[in-house]
Amino acid sequence: MARDIVIWPHKVLTTSTQPVTDFGPALETLLQEMSESMAEAKGIGIAANQVGVPLRVAIVGREDGTQFEIVNPQILSKEGSVKLEEGCLSVPDVWEKCPRVERVKVRYQDKTAQWHELEAEGRLAHVLQHEIDHLDGHVFVDHLSSLKRTLILDRMKKLQKSLARRKEEPEESKGTKRS
Repeated sequence: MARDIVIWPHKVLTTSTQPVTDFGPALETLLQEMSESMAEAKGIGIAANQVGVPLRVAIVGREDGTQFEIVNPQILSKEGSVKLEEGCLSVPDVWEKCPRVERVKVRYQDKTAQWHELEAEGRLAHVLQHEIDHLDGHVFVDHLSSLKRTLILDRMKKLQKSLARRKEEPEESKGTKRS
């Protein structure tokens, strides 16, 4: 079952996540729920803290539409620089040019605790950086100017309030028209 996606600046998104130590059924369930949440939101990646779970695990989408999990990832090297259009499931309806590196080398575990190394460039490198940033307690707006960040922050706080009000409404009034 898909989990709700947390909206920035929620504390779980601004705090570093904890390493995964239990590679059992609970991790498998979390990954399934994250995958469903990502698909429902039409995303290309999702970190566990985006669904409120402060663990160092994310799902990364490839350009061919497939995806894979990264657990306890570390960026080993970075090369080049590029500015790319970026958005985020936790910062809905916001797209900005964000500075990133062109190529990364990443070490990570899969859901069975096996270690892997991956060199990536292009969109895959972009998604890896974005998701690992989440796990380190950063969202892409942290890379923007303070003015842009403040404007986006104001929008997200309004969205959080709106979502909170909707959750407080009695079920029978949801979906009814108001004058």
